Amino acid sequence: MTDRGARARRALGDATSIVVKAPNWIGDAVMATPTLAALRAGCPQARITVLAKPHVAETLAHHPAVDAVVVEALGRTGWMGRLRLARLLREQRFDVALLLTNSFGSALDMALARVPCRIGYRTDGRALWLTVPIPRPPQRRAPHMTVYYLNLLAPWHIPGDPKAVQVVVTTEEREAARKRLLAWGVDPAVERLIGVNPGAAYGSAKQWPAPRVTELARRLVRDGARVLVIGSRSERALGRAIAEGLQPAAINAAGETTVREAMALMTWCRRMVTNDSGPMHLAAALGVPVTAVFGPTDARVTGPVGRSATVIQRDVECAPCRYRECPIDHACMSAVSVDEVYGSAHS
Repeated sequence: MTDRGARARRALGDATSIVVKAPNWIGDAVMATPTLAALRAGCPQARITVLAKPHVAETLAHHPAVDAVVVEALGRTGWMGRLRLARLLREQRFDVALLLTNSFGSALDMALARVPCRIGYRTDGRALWLTVPIPRPPQRRAPHMTVYYLNLLAPWHIPGDPKAVQVVVTTEEREAARKRLLAWGVDPAVERLIGVNPGAAYGSAKQWPAPRVTELARRLVRDGARVLVIGSRSERALGRAIAEGLQPAAINAAGETTVREAMALMTWCRRMVTNDSGPMHLAAALGVPVTAVFGPTDARVTGPVGRSATVIQRDVECAPCRYRECPIDHACMSAVSVDEVYGSAHS
């Protein structure tokens, strides 16, 4: 090891101010929370700041390992935006940058910010901008993402528990969610509320067919449950189609909440039925029982981490393909029956 490499590796243990570049997707950010907890335990003297996109910043708010969150503007483009971010980071005089993203740009940002120790995976041709480039695990033996992120701390022998996923909903947020449900005609303290997340931001290939979600909602309502559809603004129409004809027993909250409001609503659900998505990981991290339907992605890599998580995935020849859109017959998802998902959600 060169003197420069040795100094860089010592830097994390001596750091007083660390910036962590969070993943850009909510689900990935949840799977990175064991790394935040391990970093806090391994560097108790350091102030830990997270740099994150707006939705991820909401997700990680109030996390006990995080001292501050800097929201990265979505509209940042070109060199002027990059230099503005670098100036902002440079003013905070970070000792160490831990990059949980794999992009060339995120490493360049930290180099421009003159953070002396920059840790990340050796990917995307960015090794030049890292002071501690970590070899990436082989794709054929890809670990669960919780382990993937924790491996970045391995050179410092900082241990972590990959099951220690955590997001936090405050008492005030939970009470506000209860009052909102009461306004919608649901008393979550006495009624069986089932959350349904029919969308997937990554692409339609990850979505269980909408007619099956609708049939599932009908069966749950028929059996006396209340159904809460959770999703993004772009999924409003999908939520409306699922809840249509089932009101007031079904509520379409898709597009009607912030990330944190959705998290608080989930805490009142007896179970979440979901695709492989950000809400799936949020629910599992909040301790809500989850039924997750997987298709083109690999549950061994991105599956929910929680005490009561059920994954339903059919073994078809072309899965996991990781495509955003299915180019053929969507066999991985169409092979999952309503009966199977209902059996898990009804239990």
